[in-house]
Amino acid sequence: MAEWKIERRQGACSACERPFDEGERHVSTLAFRADVLARDDLCEPCFEERRAGTGGPGQADAGAEDLLWWFTRHSVAKKRTLQLDLPTLERLFLDLEGRAEQHARELRYVLCLLLMRKRRLKLETIERGAEGESFLVKRPRHEERYRVFAFDFDADRMSELQSQLQAIFDGVEGEDGVQLPTEDGSTAGQPEATAAD
Repeated sequence: MAEWKIERRQGACSACERPFDEGERHVSTLAFRADVLARDDLCEPCFEERRAGTGGPGQADAGAEDLLWWFTRHSVAKKRTLQLDLPTLERLFLDLEGRAEQHARELRYVLCLLLMRKRRLKLETIERGAEGESFLVKRPRHEERYRVFAFDFDADRMSELQSQLQAIFDGVEGEDGVQLPTEDGSTAGQPEATAAD
């Protein structure tokens, strides 16, 4: 079983190391780097440098590609309740389709369980094959079927993985906050920045 090492939200930009002000808007990204799911928190200028590929401090590591990104705001106060952004979790679940890395499959399995519990996915069948046991699931009102490899986590491990997943999305800004890169490097559904942002 792969051990996840995902950093929590940081109080400073991962690239230029400038501390965020209370309530400051910044961007969080997830990427696979050397088979590890890594999170970066970037100030908006460093994030724009990363997207433009100008080689500035916001530039991603060689071989790393942002899996997804979202706007968030820095907050020192810790939230006491578990907050799940279901559309964001569903988008990450779909984006992880076809990834073979062990930790990606574990993450997708946990996402699948959460989404099934919230009725965003329905179990069609359980299959056993050369790669192990898997679920065949579908989204309501959609025809596509998705294979999700199953893992036998104990209760403590499952709780740990759910906590790590919550830490990844800590501070997500609204349903449209997470943006997934498209094939051409642009971002589908990216809201235009305004002076108020």
